[in-house]
Amino acid sequence: MNVLLINPGASNIYSKVEANLPPLGIAYLAAVAREGGHHVKIVDLNIDKRALTEINLNYFDVVGITTDTPRYYEALRIAKEIKKSGKLIVMGGYHVTFLDEEVLSTGYVDIVVRGEGEEIFLNILNSLENNTGLKNIPGISYIVDNKFIRNDDALPPQNLDKLPFPARDLMPLRKYKTTLNGVPSANLITSRGCPYNCYFCASSKFGGIKWRARSAKNIVDEMEMLRNQYGYRAFEFLDDNFTLSKKRIFEFADELEKRNMTDIIWWCFARVDTIAKNEAMVKRMAEVGAYRVFLGLESVNASVLDNYGKGIENNQQIEAINILRKYGIGIHGSFIIGDMNETKEMVMKTVNFAKKMNPQLAQFSLLVPFPGTQLYDDMKKENKFLHKDWRLFDALHPTIKLNNISPLEAQKLIIKSYRKFYVSFSRFSHRPKPYFKEGMPKGKFKMFDSIFAPIILFMQFRNEMRRNSKVIRNAANKGIYIEPQIISDEEKTIPVPVKIK
Repeated sequence: MNVLLINPGASNIYSKVEANLPPLGIAYLAAVAREGGHHVKIVDLNIDKRALTEINLNYFDVVGITTDTPRYYEALRIAKEIKKSGKLIVMGGYHVTFLDEEVLSTGYVDIVVRGEGEEIFLNILNSLENNTGLKNIPGISYIVDNKFIRNDDALPPQNLDKLPFPARDLMPLRKYKTTLNGVPSANLITSRGCPYNCYFCASSKFGGIKWRARSAKNIVDEMEMLRNQYGYRAFEFLDDNFTLSKKRIFEFADELEKRNMTDIIWWCFARVDTIAKNEAMVKRMAEVGAYRVFLGLESVNASVLDNYGKGIENNQQIEAINILRKYGIGIHGSFIIGDMNETKEMVMKTVNFAKKMNPQLAQFSLLVPFPGTQLYDDMKKENKFLHKDWRLFDALHPTIKLNNISPLEAQKLIIKSYRKFYVSFSRFSHRPKPYFKEGMPKGKFKMFDSIFAPIILFMQFRNEMRRNSKVIRNAANKGIYIEPQIISDEEKTIPVPVKIK
C-alpha cells in the first residue's frame, strides 16, 4: 500500500525546540511498514509547512498522523482537510491513545492506534491490503455502524533490536538544525517503557512498566551508521531511562571504545537516584563523551517530590549534581511548578535552589494533567480543570485550579523563575564552565549564542506564556470551563467557554 505519514507543526516554545529534531516515532513506523513491503512518504510540517499543498493525495491509500496533546487540534485540522479526499486516516500518539473515543467521534479519523505503533500499524496496512477486517488487530479503536469499538490492548515490541533503524532517508536531515556544543546532532531512542509511574507522566501507561532496552551493540551500530553515512559526531538519547541499567552503560562504553568512536559527544536523560548511586558509571560515561545529562530535579520541597511520586530526596539531588560536575558533565535541570498544595514561597525556594546549584541549563514548567496520567484522572474527578484547550497544555499555561496559587500568579511565577535564573548578574559572573576534553567535537564559539541567547529565549518564553492569559484568567475567575472543539483553518482564538454544570 501507499502510505503518507504526517508530523503536525509545533505551536509552542518547548515543542519548537524539539521541532528541530527528526520525528523518530513516524520514522520507525515508516521503516517497519517499508520492511513489510509498503511504500511510504514522510511529511514533517515543522520543517516544511507547505509540504501538504504540494502532494497529490490521490496517490496514497492510507494517511497516518501522529500527535501529542498541544498539537491535537492541528492534527485534527489536517485530518479534516485530508478527509475531503476520502482517504482512510489513522492517528496515533500519546494524546489519542488515552482519548480514542473523543478523537473518533469527530468523524475525521477512521482508526486510532493505542500505544507503540510499529507492529500495530503494519497489521492495519496488511489487513487493509488483504481485506481481512480490523476485529483481530489488537491495539486499535474504530467505529463501525456508529458503534465505538476498542480492541484489546496490544503488547508493545519486546525485542527492540529487531526493529529496523528509523527511516531517516525519508526526511530532509540537513534541515534539522539542533546542535550539541555547536556540532549538528542526531537523535536516538534506546529503550522504552518506564517502571516508575510518576504521578504526572504517562510513559508507564503508554509503553508499560517493563523497561525494554536495546543492546549496547545495536545502539552503537546505529550511531556508527549515522556517523559514516551522515557525518554525525553528536548524539541525543531521548528515552526516559537511558542510564537505568549500569551494566548496559558499561557495555555501551566498551563498544564505543572497541570501534574507536570516543571522539564524540552525547546527551541523555537520567534519574537523580541512578546518578547519585552510581559514581563509577558516571565516570565511565564521561570517558566516552557524555556531554550533558537531563535531570528531573522537579522541586526542592520533600512534600512536592512525594506528591509527584518521584521517589527521590533532596540529598540525592545535590549528590547527583556534584557527581556529574566532578566528572565534567554538564547538567540540564528540570523543575515543575504547580503541585496542588504548593505555595509561592515553596516555588521560590525551588528557584533559589536551582540558582544555587547553577546547572548549565534550567527548565521551569507548570504541572500539566496530560491524558493518561493519574494526575489527569484526579483533576477530572475533582473538577479542577480551568479549561481543556489542548493547545495550552504545553507546560507554560495554567490548566488546573491550585489551592494556594491563582492562574495569573502561576504564570507570573514561571516568568519570574526564568528571569531570576537566567537574567541576573550572578549568572553571567559565575557561568558554569563548559565541559571539554581533548578530541571532543566542537563548533564555532558564538558570543551571541553564549551570552545573549538566554535573554532572548527568556523573552520568547515570556511572550508565549502571555498568549491567551487573559482568557484563562477570566475563565478561572468566572468558574468557566472551556470545552475542547475542533479548530477551523481560520479560527485562531480559544474555544468558546461554557458554564460548568
